[in-house]
Amino acid sequence: MIHFVHSLDLNEGGVSSSVIALDRAIRKIGINSRICTNPIDEQIKGKEKTGMVAHGLWQWPSLEAMRIHQKTKVPFVVFPHGMLDPWFKKKYPLKHFKKQVYWWFRQGEILRRANAVCFTTEEEKLLAQNTFWPSKFRSVVTGLGVEDPPAKNLQTEQELFGRFPGLKNKRILLYLGRFHQKKGVDLLLNAWSRKPNDDEILVLAGPKTKDSHFIKLKNIASQNAESIVWTGMLEGVQKWSMLRMADALILPSHQENFGMVVAEALAVGTPVYLTDKVNLWREVIESNAGYVDSDDQLGIDRLVDKWNTKSHHEMIPNTISCFQEKLHIKQTAQKIISMFESS
Repeated sequence: MIHFVHSLDLNEGGVSSSVIALDRAIRKIGINSRICTNPIDEQIKGKEKTGMVAHGLWQWPSLEAMRIHQKTKVPFVVFPHGMLDPWFKKKYPLKHFKKQVYWWFRQGEILRRANAVCFTTEEEKLLAQNTFWPSKFRSVVTGLGVEDPPAKNLQTEQELFGRFPGLKNKRILLYLGRFHQKKGVDLLLNAWSRKPNDDEILVLAGPKTKDSHFIKLKNIASQNAESIVWTGMLEGVQKWSMLRMADALILPSHQENFGMVVAEALAVGTPVYLTDKVNLWREVIESNAGYVDSDDQLGIDRLVDKWNTKSHHEMIPNTISCFQEKLHIKQTAQKIISMFESS
């Protein structure tokens, strides 16, 4: 099996980490799998004829998968990874018009020819139905998720306390992700500015940039500098340790196709606070593993206020079961393998 993806740069969001995890999960089941970040000219090898998975739209991966399919009849599926979400249509109408034109000439045909278009949640599938016209393809909810987390690492925790001494003896509300406009971090900072308690700290963990939106966030945060810690991007064992150290994770997004960090937090027993624009919010509510509210200022204010009540502590037993039953990557790997075996 081959995964086509435009980039594996973790700074660009959760697609990269999900592709890596999915590739690994498929190999653990016993199927040959590899990741390709450039178009290929060589013939598909016999052991790879299980199928192709194209990740993302608008760039070369799905086009490459269709090209190879036409030559070899090897089946392929496409993961849009949220790129059919109508939020982008509303937020960037000019870009949407350009994509609609490309849809008519190429992208729509690719999805029609695919064996399936794979959605990570039922919510993503529903939202994608009328974003582009005509919308004709076979939709399948395969899920997505993360692998089992590494064991707790006390040494790494101590290293983080050493780097960020302001975290010691504090209840940590953690945001972990990019600082894109769609993430709603400005709303979170506004909510946080309403006089947090001395024993509370907001940790913002993500890649620092020089763009205007990041500068805006830093200006808002300056009002409460003592109660906010900017860690920069955390990866590997440091990321997992911070997720464990957190009292809760918050994701105030205006659009979030899946929310890999939500699955990661639940995997280590950390409850989550989400907006109803994070597409796996239904799974979280069904498992009683966190709280959900609207993606406006009042909604984020309510989430922060709810966190202050500490009522999420009673949800901790539900977090890992939510991860195991709904958000483990092995389930997605098995569904994809089964699709190709039956095609």
